[in-house]
Amino acid sequence: DLVAVSALAAGLTVAHAAPIVYKGTLVSGTPATGNVGGFSWFLNEGTGIDFWQISATAGTIVTLEVDRLNGNLDPALSFYRGTTTADTSSFVAGAGFGGLTFIGSLDDEHPPFVGPTGFTGDPFGTFAISTTGVYTVAVGGGDSTDGGVYPYRITMTAAAIAAVPEPSTSLMIVMGLAGVGWLRRRKMRATT
Repeated sequence: DLVAVSALAAGLTVAHAAPIVYKGTLVSGTPATGNVGGFSWFLNEGTGIDFWQISATAGTIVTLEVDRLNGNLDPALSFYRGTTTADTSSFVAGAGFGGLTFIGSLDDEHPPFVGPTGFTGDPFGTFAISTTGVYTVAVGGGDSTDGGVYPYRITMTAAAIAAVPEPSTSLMIVMGLAGVGWLRRRKMRATT
């Protein structure tokens, strides 16, 4: 009987496991929407978080912007390298988890929104991508009015990092010849 109870308990635990499921893949310049729990990000409640993935190339800048679609929500986000199928209970807003490498978080960077909780901003910021691969964006509620479920819009844009222009070869040759001429004149003045 003890074995049967243990097997039943193990089966119930597995049945209640909730692996992270991604809402979709964010495409540069195309807004997407979702719904999250009001305090889910702040309290590390993975069941109230929306997980998105993006593909990014080394040498690009990824800009992430979240706009609340309901004044009761105070959205926040975390950005990670990799994807995961870990259980939602392992979610951590400010650190790596489930094989994900934490890169950073955003909260209140966008101009202030005057809502029921006062002056709070929405997430807006950029991340420099150094490794080509798939990344995870986790969106949830920070300091919302309550633990209700509220809508938001997320927009991701990716742009190549502007290269620093190198001087042209002909300009470098001219500068080199000018330097040689200057040294030659200096040497001639020193000998006379």
